[in-house]
Amino acid sequence: MAASMTLLAVATAACGGGGGSGGSAASAPDGSGGSASSAPSASSSTSTESGGDGAPGASSAPPSSAAAVRSAPSARPSGTGQAAAASPRCTADQLGLSLSAPNAGAGNIRYDLRLVNNGAGACVLRGFPGVSLLAGDGATIGRPASREGEQLPAVTLAPGGTADVTLHTLNKGIKGSSCWAAPSLLKIYPPGSRDAMTLRTSTPVVCGDTFTVTAVRSG
Repeated sequence: MAASMTLLAVATAACGGGGGSGGSAASAPDGSGGSASSAPSASSSTSTESGGDGAPGASSAPPSSAAAVRSAPSARPSGTGQAAAASPRCTADQLGLSLSAPNAGAGNIRYDLRLVNNGAGACVLRGFPGVSLLAGDGATIGRPASREGEQLPAVTLAPGGTADVTLHTLNKGIKGSSCWAAPSLLKIYPPGSRDAMTLRTSTPVVCGDTFTVTAVRSG
C-alpha cells in the first residue's frame, strides 16, 4: 500500500512537470507571437504582389509600355520645321518699285513694273498684283488692271533681288478714241497682300479701255 502511494505521487509529480513546461511553451509564442503572427502577414503581402493576386500588378506594366508607345509619335518630327524654313511672302513694307519706259509696238504699249526686295531676308512672290491708277487727290482713275496671261511659278527674291510684271494698254485710236486721264500715282498691292504701295508717275495713260497686268516673273 505504501509502495502504491509512492508510485502515485511520482506519477502526479510527472504530470505536474509536464503542465509547467506546457505553460512555458505557451508563453514563448506570447513573447514572439508578434513576430510569429507577422510572418504570415508579410508572406501574404508578398503573395499578393507576386502570386495570383499579384498578376494584376504585373499586368500594369503593359499600360505603361503602351503609354510610352503612344507618346513616341509626338517626339517624331512633324514636318512643320521645313514649312517654317521656307521664305515668307514678300510684303509691301519690304519692297521697292520702279517703272520702265514704254515699249510700243503694233498698237500696244507695255511697261515693266519692277519690284525689288529691300528687306534683310529672302521672300517669295507668286501671282498677280493689284494695280490701280490714282489722281493727285487719291481718287481712282478708271478701273484696276485686269489679269493677262497665266499663273507663273513662285519667285524667291534674295535681298536686292527683283521680279517684274508687265502693264499693258493700247495706243490712242487703236480701239476707240478715248483715253483715261493721266495718273499722278500708281497703286500696287503685292500678290497676297492687303497693304498697298504707291509710285509717283504720270504713266501709263490708258487708251482703248485696255489696262492689264501679268503675273510676277523673275526679273
